[in-house]
Amino acid sequence: MAKKFKINFDSDIVRIILIVIGSVFSTLVLVFSVLSMSEAQVGNVNGAANYLLAVFIVLAVTRLFTYLRDRSLLSFYRFIILFIFNVAIGIMVSFGHKNLYLFPLCGALYCLTIVISRLFKLVRNHSVRSIVFNAILITLFTLLALGLFIPNDAMKIGDPIVVICLIAAISAFIEVISNATRQLKLNVLLKIVVRTFALEILLGMLTLMVAFSLIFMLYEQDIATFGEGLWYSFAVVTTIGFGDYTTKTLVGRVLTVFLGMYGIVVVAVITSIIVNFYNETAGKNDSKRIQDIKDEQEKKKKK
Repeated sequence: MAKKFKINFDSDIVRIILIVIGSVFSTLVLVFSVLSMSEAQVGNVNGAANYLLAVFIVLAVTRLFTYLRDRSLLSFYRFIILFIFNVAIGIMVSFGHKNLYLFPLCGALYCLTIVISRLFKLVRNHSVRSIVFNAILITLFTLLALGLFIPNDAMKIGDPIVVICLIAAISAFIEVISNATRQLKLNVLLKIVVRTFALEILLGMLTLMVAFSLIFMLYEQDIATFGEGLWYSFAVVTTIGFGDYTTKTLVGRVLTVFLGMYGIVVVAVITSIIVNFYNETAGKNDSKRIQDIKDEQEKKKKK
């Protein structure tokens, strides 16, 4: 008898596939949002509406993969509500974009979807940090939704489109960064930096960058502002070397050499600290996982 095909959503392969698909869809939302914004700014409302339709279609599909990652009853309710909202907004944008009041309404509904999503996050996580963070976001997007309906003589039909696109682009950008850093365990990384000498090394590097930026601004003609000095210092420390700013004086070149050498040392030291910690952590996790597998096999044999 043939075995039934069943997807194990807890497997590493399926989890990675879901993360990759989520990242691809978030990138598409970001691209379509930027394209829609550019069309709206040149007055092409038709083109902006078409790109917005694509944005909300992709957003609706993305909700499905978000649910598949969690697969809880709360996530299911969230998926259904947000899916319906995103599809409805996409249809409204596509078929009624010539209506002067439609885009503010779509923008308000989109803000409402974010508020609903935050409320679900709040129900799921009751920590003080989650309550404060989500309360701020809910208040912000509620006020933004109400602000879209405030009469303004200078407001054109394309202005609400820009607001919608900007919100979608920022949300998609955050989602892309979140997917890219999902397995980095940033809280663990922060503990590593605080508990080791990495924090002191980073603070020393930042101090040097600020101090040298002031000197570059005073001595170098190409570096006219403090911001340009910081940008040049960043390029030197990270060994990127964009070449948009260069030092001409002896003082500037000596400082550049010192900052570059210090940057190489900092990167090497911090990288070794983080890699060693992760290797130790991974080793412990692998040992625990192997032991769990052995325990499961022993239980099956006894049965």
